[in-house]
Amino acid sequence: MNKNTNLEFLIGLFILVISISSFFYFATKINFFNKIETLQINSSFFDIGNTSIGNDVKINGVKVGEVSNIKLDKENYMAVITSSIEKSIKIPNDSVFKISNNGFIGNSYIEIQLGNSKEILKNNDYSVNNIDPVSLEEIINNFIFK
Repeated sequence: MNKNTNLEFLIGLFILVISISSFFYFATKINFFNKIETLQINSSFFDIGNTSIGNDVKINGVKVGEVSNIKLDKENYMAVITSSIEKSIKIPNDSVFKISNNGFIGNSYIEIQLGNSKEILKNNDYSVNNIDPVSLEEIINNFIFK
């Protein structure tokens, strides 16, 4: 009986250690402990493809933020994507915001091609140069039916 109790205690202790370490691992992954200050940049698109909240925002292939909100502008019926970008990144106001894909099957992300302007985007500003995603279905339909 004593061996059985010790084994149960060790298994319970092992599960407790795994649970606590998992909590700290996932807490660091979602920036629970080290809050990064972000800048909110809005971009309007006619079509956002399969872009969703949580997708990456990249500059030269390096993740600098993520998509934090998607809504429909009820005045002009364009999709507005709000990107949360690290505040330390200075983005010129003539930069190009383009929706791209990781290959044919991969997730979409927003690629920022930096401009040359001296003026930088501030919190809650709208980007001016936005490029919609290229739809593979649309390209094939144009090729076949035209």
